[in-house]
Amino acid sequence: MDSETSHSAQHPASAEPAIPAATSPTRDVTIDSSEQSARTRRWARGIVACTAVVLSLTLLRVAQLKVAPPEELDANAGRRTSVRKELAQRGELLDRRGRPLAMSLVGYKLYCDPAFIYESGWTAAKKASKTDPNAITECDPFRDAAIALAPVLKQAPQAIHQLLRDNAERRYMILSQDVSEAQVDALKQMDLDGIGLETKLVRDYPAGGLAGQIVGKVGAEHIGQAGIEFAFNKELAPVDGQVKALRDAFGRTLWINRDDYVPGDPGQDVRLTIDLAIQESAERHLTKMVKDMNAGGGRVIVMDAGNGDILAMADVLQERPGMHEATRDPARRIHPSLGRNRNFTDPYEPGSTMKSFVWARATQLGLAKPTDTIQMPTGSPLVTSFGRVIHNSDSREYHSWSWKDVLVHSVNTGMVTVGLRMTHAQMQDMVRDFGFGSKSGVGIPGESAGLVTPNKRWTNYTQSSVAFGHEIAVTPIQMVRAFSAFARPDGTMASPRMVLPRGSTDSDTFLPGSKQVITPAVLAEAKDALKTVLEDGTARRAQSLNYRIFGKTGTAELAVPGAKGYDRSRYMASFLAAAPLENPRLVVICVIDDPDRRKGHFGGLVAAPVVRDVIDDSLQYLGVPYDQLEENRPKVKSKAAKVAKAD
Repeated sequence: MDSETSHSAQHPASAEPAIPAATSPTRDVTIDSSEQSARTRRWARGIVACTAVVLSLTLLRVAQLKVAPPEELDANAGRRTSVRKELAQRGELLDRRGRPLAMSLVGYKLYCDPAFIYESGWTAAKKASKTDPNAITECDPFRDAAIALAPVLKQAPQAIHQLLRDNAERRYMILSQDVSEAQVDALKQMDLDGIGLETKLVRDYPAGGLAGQIVGKVGAEHIGQAGIEFAFNKELAPVDGQVKALRDAFGRTLWINRDDYVPGDPGQDVRLTIDLAIQESAERHLTKMVKDMNAGGGRVIVMDAGNGDILAMADVLQERPGMHEATRDPARRIHPSLGRNRNFTDPYEPGSTMKSFVWARATQLGLAKPTDTIQMPTGSPLVTSFGRVIHNSDSREYHSWSWKDVLVHSVNTGMVTVGLRMTHAQMQDMVRDFGFGSKSGVGIPGESAGLVTPNKRWTNYTQSSVAFGHEIAVTPIQMVRAFSAFARPDGTMASPRMVLPRGSTDSDTFLPGSKQVITPAVLAEAKDALKTVLEDGTARRAQSLNYRIFGKTGTAELAVPGAKGYDRSRYMASFLAAAPLENPRLVVICVIDDPDRRKGHFGGLVAAPVVRDVIDDSLQYLGVPYDQLEENRPKVKSKAAKVAKAD
């Protein structure tokens, strides 16, 4: 059997030719189109439902993570939003001509994250250990940071190192509240991990220490601590803005809503009545006299008689080795601007400067005329009806003087003689009318009202004491306010002010004052007597070559705290004056505290020259024409010239 037959026998079916697939018979299956559409819709609905469920679960999870995240996630995710403070500037302090006394600049403070310094230091050490086996052994992140910061902060690295170690777990700590521009540049170049710079406002005082007692100072938080900075902190203080931003896990800003930005509101500017040029003159002449006379201190006020503006106010204290100072101010050791302004806060006995007010009121009451002769015991002190012995300050006893000369030569016995002609009520009214015993109304914190004996304890002894400036304590601001009545044509007192109202200008040359305290007729007589004080009385050293000045000297015994009564070897020397004579523009007072007796202690010798020099400088600066005629100018005398000693 051949091969083909054999093959066919084994596979009989193969004997038939194969049918091509394309022509092979198929089963006739018919699918309804409506059934297919229904199936598609069922699948689509199922997919949509599953998608909706998944999205809903996702949204619910997002909401749950946002509203109440697990503690583990919340601890590691960090803050998702940040609120950054937008600094607003504190208002500026300006002098009357718009020159800046205090202004705010942008500065920096240095902070650190001790925990991050530690973590990043060890992370870097572990990476370095792959190539350096000693990297972990020698690792001390705080030491490395301290060594890098020490030369920039100018501190010992050991101190910085210990500070970081003591606060190792803290996330925010201030290293320096004030960083200079040079330090900022150095820190930026170093780029230390965990060390950062934060912007802050820095209060700058362009005039330096000039008028420091008036301006005051702000603290680290930009809050006023003294002076005008404290008194007007509400007006000067800004309201900071803020920006709220959404951040990612790396702290990068993702989104800021428009409503999440709140702009800051800067503080108001405050314009003072102080004039820097006049202030510089007052401080310079006062400081020189305090040093020349080896005094414990001194005070000066310059006031515009027309509108009450305080143009300058100086206050100097000097500590003398081995001397028990009557006045101390520990706050000045912390910072000069933190000291109290003694022109407002520290009353003193005015001594003979009080005589000008007693003289004017007694004259106005008709108790004595300028030409009246005041009779006193010949060659002996005055003994009052109640047995008090009154001496004159220069140890000379006078038997008679005209009422005008009593003021010109500062005769205690004459003042007491006429003062006792006044009733207690009349003397008390005089004290009250001239503003003694009441604050000036300037608004400086800590201002004293002075010391006046209450009416119920007022005695004949008090009456005689007040007549020559004892048993009453006043402040320099009260004295210039009272003396302004002699410098104003209507006999009223100016109302002192140190801050100019918003929108005001320097054109306010005259403002209404208090009630009239001196009548025009008495005003003319008083100015004539006070002018003669400089020409032939106790203040000849105060004569100016350029302006006619009128005023009154004072030398009062010093009351030392902790001691009973007075120290009769120590004094308060003062001079109170106004100029020019016919149309007074300025009222100036100078009080010298406890001058060295070996150098001089009378008001006419110690305080009067300061007032003269300040008046000369100020009136020339203000452009006031000279009123001293060439033929009437005082002759310049030698150093040994006689100085009247009666105050």
